[in-house]
Amino acid sequence: MLRMKRNWIVLLAASVLISAILLIQPKLGGNKVTDRGEPVLRQTYQNPFTLDQQWEDYGIGDPYVLRYNGKYYLYCSTKDRRIGIKAWSSDDLVNWRYEGLVTEEPVSEGAYAPEVVYGNGSFYMYTSPAGKGHYVLQSDKPTGPFVKKTDNLGLTIDGSVFIDDDDQWYFTHAKFGGIMASLMSDPYTIGEDKQLNASLGHWTEGSMIIKRNGRYFITYTGNHVFSKGYRVNYGVNHESPLGTYAIPENNPILISTANDFNGLGHSATVMGPDMDSYYIVYHNLVGRSAEGPPVRKLNMDRLVFNGDKMSVLGPTHGTPQEAPRMPEFRDVPGAAPSGEKWEAGSQAGGGETLLTRTRTGGFYTAEYNFSFNGAVEKVGQTSSMYAIFAYEDADNYRMARVNGATMELSLIDRVNGAESVVVTKPLPKGTDLTKLHTIRVESGSTATSLYWDGLHKLEQTGMAGKAGRIGYGWAKGVKPELHYTAFSNEANGSSDREAIKPLPGMLEAVHGVREGNPDIRAGITPDGSDAVALSNKGDGLSFPVNLREDGSYLLSVQAAKSSAGSTVVIETNGTTREVKLDASLFAGDAEWTKVPLGEFTLKQGPQWLSLRRGKGEVALRYVEANLAVPFKEPLIIKPNAVGLINRFGGDSRWADYNVSFDVTLKETTTEEAGVLLRTTNESDFRDQVKDAFMGYALAFHPGSVTLRRVSYEHTVDEATASLRFEPGQTRRVTVKLRGASIALFIGDDSEPILRWTDPNAFLLGRVGLSGVSTAWTISPLSLTGST
Repeated sequence: MLRMKRNWIVLLAASVLISAILLIQPKLGGNKVTDRGEPVLRQTYQNPFTLDQQWEDYGIGDPYVLRYNGKYYLYCSTKDRRIGIKAWSSDDLVNWRYEGLVTEEPVSEGAYAPEVVYGNGSFYMYTSPAGKGHYVLQSDKPTGPFVKKTDNLGLTIDGSVFIDDDDQWYFTHAKFGGIMASLMSDPYTIGEDKQLNASLGHWTEGSMIIKRNGRYFITYTGNHVFSKGYRVNYGVNHESPLGTYAIPENNPILISTANDFNGLGHSATVMGPDMDSYYIVYHNLVGRSAEGPPVRKLNMDRLVFNGDKMSVLGPTHGTPQEAPRMPEFRDVPGAAPSGEKWEAGSQAGGGETLLTRTRTGGFYTAEYNFSFNGAVEKVGQTSSMYAIFAYEDADNYRMARVNGATMELSLIDRVNGAESVVVTKPLPKGTDLTKLHTIRVESGSTATSLYWDGLHKLEQTGMAGKAGRIGYGWAKGVKPELHYTAFSNEANGSSDREAIKPLPGMLEAVHGVREGNPDIRAGITPDGSDAVALSNKGDGLSFPVNLREDGSYLLSVQAAKSSAGSTVVIETNGTTREVKLDASLFAGDAEWTKVPLGEFTLKQGPQWLSLRRGKGEVALRYVEANLAVPFKEPLIIKPNAVGLINRFGGDSRWADYNVSFDVTLKETTTEEAGVLLRTTNESDFRDQVKDAFMGYALAFHPGSVTLRRVSYEHTVDEATASLRFEPGQTRRVTVKLRGASIALFIGDDSEPILRWTDPNAFLLGRVGLSGVSTAWTISPLSLTGST
């Protein structure tokens, strides 16, 4: 069983440890990184996980995690020709306890991708044994035993259920060309399906939908479990789970084709223990078992959100990362609440209260799990119970009232002894209050929201969070069973800013710790994310980061066109550098461009990375930091692996360089030949899209040359220039890559025939050849430095 590492960083001086209690909050009156202690990885975990009793020579594949009553339950695919589905439980997403086989139904032989949802006292499992269609199994406990309830429902593999706020159930599953989705009339009945635009251009599987801040986010995986390029994409939709999804430009959100860490996919998303953060669990490919199926391992990384944008802080591998943070308060009161944690009281009319002795901060998320024990009187207020929050005294508090007589959920504000019902909504049809249910309260800086069993039911704007105690109240005649209860002083994604971010990777500007008075500009970017403008003296952003290894890192920012000519000051490792965002670095009329800031020497481990306004206004979407290495010049690259569609050579950490080569058209053809530039995450596998890499391709035709931007299934012809070849003609081509700009020269010409600046550029990568046409030849590639 994997045990969470408890790494108290002993190399830090005692004074630094004391200051690190604030972790990532600036000291009052301080504006520099040196005014704070270094970020501290208080508790850590490390990918990949190895679990007790995981399937031998098979591991953990297609992981799914259910959060129920404050605990987590992990399910995974069953090894071929074995019967039963294994499960593990955890309190913190890191330490897992084996729970045994949760079903031994014969139909579970080789069960693919089991997922479990909870509803009104029942747990429903969806799985496709041996990939031959879906069955639904049911249990009264998350650890089973699950009993088969349906015949084979078909619908290929990888079924997933999403329940919307209006209590409508949806089912998604895998198919060639895109995820399929259906309405469900009950947990056992799936309607006609339709194809979504959630596609990876080939076989697409492993889908899951979540809803956050009114947006539907779908994740999906492809193309083949044995491909190194197996990866996770996402889409976002504001209207309906069955609508058209926007596919943001930061896709894929999970990919790695490294020899020791690849085949990342079939993910699931789950809320973290603090009830504000989210995590993505997924598997990586280890190899092929002796019996043939894939061997995989479990991984987990932090998810963060920015408007319509979802990002993974990772993928991480082989290095300690910050473990999910636990709530400030958590307990199970049970029948005998601890007097150290709870205070019992009484209400007029015979009612009772139970309040925490610990108070929340000004904004927070609180969760209450409970059930009505036995029969409930169906008259008046005697059937009511309350989830209390913002409790100051008996006359001043707020509550979510569950009225068993009317089957309604109400938000109530009690001020100076007078109660006012702010808003009321009916409970889901058929709700059985004798079963366990959950109320979650989000009290943010501008609104208060109530969730019932994870579904968003009520929101009151203008009702800002108030500090106070939380707890329960119930009327005479009600005998509630009180289960997991917790609060965390985070709400509406505030923990995304405080998370220690792994690098290499990307940092959303809105997730930086703000200094001065930066201007948050909501939803102004092409992908619907928020940006930050550093407009005034003293404005800055500091990021708590965790560097994977020592090295030279290329830092870049995506900045607004209006920032051209301004300067930004970068501070890290105690050094400061001011960089001008030169106008020549920006992409034409594009509103935003990724601009390189230069290479910085960074050290392994947790530290601060800060950006501050220098001169002028600097508006930022995100910051990137990636390892960069120089190459000894000149270099001659002749990619090997003859016969492959794409062949690659060099180092994926190369930044700016020149590449020269001869292109010869031997005979008349309609086919093309290509040279690949700045490529990363390359994969070669039969069951995937043709261009399985991320980078650029120069495609030569008898009359033209085209520059393409390639990100696996998403390929766009960005620029084309006239370039005529006659049979037998050879042309000398030189390509210069500088930052986000690519320029193509012919022979000794001093002016390029093609120049393009990519607003969302690939700034690092190696080179290669593309195409299998015998009508063309391309000489070995000669590389020189950019100066």
